[in-house]
Amino acid sequence: MKESDIDFKNLILDNIREGIVLLDSESNFVFMNQEAENIIGVSSQRFKKDNDISLFDKQIGDLISSIKIDQKTKYINEIKIRDMFNKENIISVYVRPILNYENTSPELQHILIQFTNLEGMHLLNKKTKLDEEEELMSQLFYGLAHEIKNPLAGIKGAAQLINSQDKSSDTIKECSDIIEKEAVRLSELVNTFKHLQPHSSATFSETNINELLDEVINICSKEYKKKDVAIFVSFESEAVNILCDKELLRIVLLNIVKNAYDSIDTKGEIRISAKRIKDFKLNNKNLLQINIEDSGQGIKETEINKVFQPFYSTKKNGQGIGLFLSQKIINKFGGFIEVHSKTNGVVFRIYIPAN
Repeated sequence: MKESDIDFKNLILDNIREGIVLLDSESNFVFMNQEAENIIGVSSQRFKKDNDISLFDKQIGDLISSIKIDQKTKYINEIKIRDMFNKENIISVYVRPILNYENTSPELQHILIQFTNLEGMHLLNKKTKLDEEEELMSQLFYGLAHEIKNPLAGIKGAAQLINSQDKSSDTIKECSDIIEKEAVRLSELVNTFKHLQPHSSATFSETNINELLDEVINICSKEYKKKDVAIFVSFESEAVNILCDKELLRIVLLNIVKNAYDSIDTKGEIRISAKRIKDFKLNNKNLLQINIEDSGQGIKETEINKVFQPFYSTKKNGQGIGLFLSQKIINKFGGFIEVHSKTNGVVFRIYIPAN
């Protein structure tokens, strides 16, 4: 094909990462590019057939109606719409009147609608914020762990020395047992914080996420065999490798899957899936999305934003460290974790750069 035969306008319109829709002055459909179909979830053929602005989200329909009255440009940033597959998209909408100035007063000729998918930008902003928090908290807990561990060693040593004395009274022995037990407990807690120490990516290795998820599911199903919990898995047939510390990632997955089991009283289900996200990239890498969804007790909407805070727990005897630690570990791999409440249970979404 000669260059002179190429329709460059349509070539550009069908390949830009911005949705374009053109309507006439009566809101009749004129044109829609491929990206607009992807964002809205409605095909151009259907728009041609139905020719109805109600196919748009109500907020967008209201903009179109108002622009026909005042002929002024409209803009909405970060609105959530659902496409025909009920998938939620975060977009910005720019609606501009195209006017005909040939007559005395300008007349509306066309309405141009531009859609920008903000999902990638939304994830990037969240990742940047988490990176800043992660750096601050890592410094805090690394210093805290160092300051606590030294006196703990002295307490534990003194208690062991008391226990070794033959003539120790029952009271002294009982107290020393408590001292040693609590010192061990605090020492284990402090050891948890070692995972917050800076890690060099040079120590990371390729990990097959499908295999690791299978291992985690096998471990948890044996540990919680007394509960009647059905496990549903959905992995891509092609192996997905990620660059990470495998043992740290195992800690994260075990923690979240165990939380899912704990949230279920006696009977329920857990759905685990892993898939590539190819629509956008984070730090120039495609993302892997791991979903862990349960049908348990759930988390109140008012509490959902607290789950990754240190020492916050919905469990009666929980320490509130697990999810905080999990978020920080995933941050080190260049990703982050989201949590969403639903009617029955919650869903955790882990985003990690895929190789």
